[in-house]
Amino acid sequence: MRLYNRLKLLFLKPLSFLASFFPKQILSLRYFRSHGEFINWKHPQNTQVYAAYLLFQKRTDINLLADLADKVRVHDFVKERIGERYLNPLYGYWDSVDKIDFEALPDRFVLKTNNGCGNNIIVKNKSRMNIRDIKNKLDYWLHFPYGDLTGQIHYSRIKPLILAEKYLEQSKGKDILPYDYKFFCYQGKPLYVLYYEDRKLNGHLTPNMLFDMNWNPIPKVVRHPTAHSVSKPISFDEMKLCVARLCAGLEFVRVDFYEIDDRPVFGEMTFTPDMLTNILEDFSPLMKLGIK
Repeated sequence: MRLYNRLKLLFLKPLSFLASFFPKQILSLRYFRSHGEFINWKHPQNTQVYAAYLLFQKRTDINLLADLADKVRVHDFVKERIGERYLNPLYGYWDSVDKIDFEALPDRFVLKTNNGCGNNIIVKNKSRMNIRDIKNKLDYWLHFPYGDLTGQIHYSRIKPLILAEKYLEQSKGKDILPYDYKFFCYQGKPLYVLYYEDRKLNGHLTPNMLFDMNWNPIPKVVRHPTAHSVSKPISFDEMKLCVARLCAGLEFVRVDFYEIDDRPVFGEMTFTPDMLTNILEDFSPLMKLGIK
């Protein structure tokens, strides 16, 4: 790890230790920085606040949330509920950068950590990769106290790992990240899906569109709407069935899928998504669902 990153971690580790005692306050401060007001913990008014509120309810199983947010452990859950065929293959996972066997990896693959956000490295040509730079990034991400510093207590319970998985191509010959289908699920049922296109690596500001479960667009509630109509994915009905099985029994979760070669591929499960980056704050299904 580079000296600069080591020094950053020396500062962040004691700070994260203190922050771990005040997760609600950390979440509220982050919300204030983005939206100019603190979280109302008694009466959540939108999905982002509701997701944070659920973390501190007695009925919430934080260990379950940690297992499902863990990009490695969630594979067992997906296999059990919908089958292994929907998973993007894992080439391996490790608890140290020095254990990564780069020789055994294919020419194209993706490296990421299992317990954070925006920690992805895409390798499209192994002969051109800079292993030293890759290890430096991964080692820093592996030790970064993401859960404590962001107030997301379930991430703090995930054992940090590095994983390598198959590189997904949206279509042959087009160098673009796969289109994202992010299903927002409430009280065990998917309610709407946020579509992403033209994503930048580790970025969230992107053209998007919100749809209901019949693929009807809801254009006036997204901040960065696509400039064209978006066709329903061929596997949309199959995606919906998969999402319904994965979210069953959960109070709230966002379940992500891709469509590769006309088939659904599972992405991840997120319990505290930053949805207000792309969806207007006024849009909220909470009242409709009787959540106050």
